[in-house]
Amino acid sequence: MSNSELRSIYCTRLEREKQKYIAKVTGIDVSILSKFKSGKIDLYPHLFVKLEAYLLGNETECHEK
Repeated sequence: MSNSELRSIYCTRLEREKQKYIAKVTGIDVSILSKFKSGKIDLYPHLFVKLEAYLLGNETECHEK
C-alpha cells in the first residue's frame, strides 16, 4: 500500500472518528497526522505500519510497534 492509498483510507475514517483519538491509539503525534492528512508529508515506515495496522483493524500490531 502506498502513502497515497493510506491517506485516502485515513481521510475516510476521519469522517467518523476524531484525529486526536487515532493519535492516542496509534501513538502518532496529532501534528504529524494532520500534516499527513493534508498531504504535506509522507509517514516514516514505522509510523506508516502503525497507522495501517489501526486502519485495517489490526490494533494488536499497532500497540506492539
